Amino acid sequence: MLTCKQFDDFMIDFLEQELPLKQRLGCWLHLKMCRHCSKFVRQYQQTIALGKQAFEDPNDPVPESVPEDLIKAALAHRANIKSDQ
Repeated sequence: MLTCKQFDDFMIDFLEQELPLKQRLGCWLHLKMCRHCSKFVRQYQQTIALGKQAFEDPNDPVPESVPEDLIKAALAHRANIKSDQ
C-alpha cells in the first residue's frame, strides 16, 4: 500500500486521471484505508471548485466581507504577473 507521502506525490495526476492503472489502484486503495488523505482530497477538490466558482463572472462585485487589504494584494499580484509576461 502507498504511504501518505507517496499518495501526495501522485495526487494531482491521480485526480486528473493521468496515472497508469497500477498506480491508480494503489491510490484508490490508499484512499479507502486512510481517512486523512481522503479528507485532504475532499478539501482539495472543494478548494478547486470554489476557486473556479469565484471567477465564473469576472464582472461580479467583490463581496463586502472581503478585506480591503486582501483586494489590494490580489490586484498588486495580478499587476506583477501581467508585467512579467
